[in-house]
Amino acid sequence: MTSILTGDIINSREVDSQIWLPVLKSTLNNYGTTPKKWEIYRGDSFQLEVEPAMALLAAIHLKCCIKQITSLDIRLGIGIGKKDQTTSKITEANGEAFVNSGQAFDHLNNKRTMALITPWPNVNQEMQLALDLALLTMNTWPTNAAKYIQTSIEHPDWKQNELAKHLGKSQGTISQSLNRAGFDDIMKFEKRYRELITNL
Repeated sequence: MTSILTGDIINSREVDSQIWLPVLKSTLNNYGTTPKKWEIYRGDSFQLEVEPAMALLAAIHLKCCIKQITSLDIRLGIGIGKKDQTTSKITEANGEAFVNSGQAFDHLNNKRTMALITPWPNVNQEMQLALDLALLTMNTWPTNAAKYIQTSIEHPDWKQNELAKHLGKSQGTISQSLNRAGFDDIMKFEKRYRELITNL
């Protein structure tokens, strides 16, 4: 069982690719090497393979990294399922996870910028509803909040005073911004997703 994220950059043509492409590549590099674990194709489209339990966190991580660039956002279809065989390039592989990811991606629109399809209908129903609610907040993240969320995800053991010191901001500023961005609730949702997937 594996998880495939199929994505593209919203409004990519409005911003020089030399600004957003290094950000995308740097974030994808956290999850493995190209082209086996991730690959960018057709300019602003990409696929990433991660462990199923990590899929939602990887999606949130990618979103907050791209949201730091004004006017950009990301579309992501998350698919979980079997993979037919291992290939040297992720874009040449296939199987249930790839089909589910493609179908999830096809369900996206301006409001639903993330969708999830797994082999389990009850999981799909619960998680997509929660994801749609989370997107009401995530789609409106300002650039500074996205930066704070990225740092929090990449340093999960840091306390807020450590985040503040690293980012050169006051602890109050970090706390207020993360609260407005719904960070704690979104992380509770991510934890619930991970527990659900791990126990299946």
